[in-house]
Amino acid sequence: MAKKSDLKTKIDGLNRAFQFYYKANNNTLRKASDFYLPFIFGRKKRMAEFNAQYIPLSVAMFLEGVRNTTAKMEGAPDVELIEALKEKLLPKVYKDDFDKYWNVIESELEINPEEPKAISVALTNLFMFQIFGPGSSDPNPYNQSSDRHQVAIEFQLGKILYQYARSSRVVLEKIKDPNYNAAVIPTAAETAAAEAEKPKDAPENAEEKSVK
Repeated sequence: MAKKSDLKTKIDGLNRAFQFYYKANNNTLRKASDFYLPFIFGRKKRMAEFNAQYIPLSVAMFLEGVRNTTAKMEGAPDVELIEALKEKLLPKVYKDDFDKYWNVIESELEINPEEPKAISVALTNLFMFQIFGPGSSDPNPYNQSSDRHQVAIEFQLGKILYQYARSSRVVLEKIKDPNYNAAVIPTAAETAAAEAEKPKDAPENAEEKSVK
């Protein structure tokens, strides 16, 4: 079990990474979904409705990034760290929706453990249902079933999953070694290129794989 001081250092560093990407991607994902915001009246209520899904979705994706990273670095996910981050980042009011996104992630990992893209596809379907489905305040069947929206949101979620996994790796590696060079972690493009060049019968190398 990690010492409390070590755990706090990890939580503080990972929280900074989460907050940076959480803020940076909020408007980008909303625009990709064409989630309508009135110019003045009702704008705040609609934004709150969007965030009611964006917050638990973001926390679930970030925790998956931490789980993915700690499994690669330590041989098994750091459950204590993941639970501590969940306690810090997830307001209790969003627990039910978080559970939906987390269950989707776990289900896809069980079904398609070697296909990271499956997670972003499944999360996209759930997210679109939550913001455009019959349970939303302004259902939009067209957006929910639109291939264009599906592709746009899926791309954004795939990017965010990668950002969370990579930033988690950088934070945790730098805690272990302050002189750590983040450039040694391959980017998504470098990883894809390496996979494309690998012979089809080559064994998988877990250390080279990354969430896309």
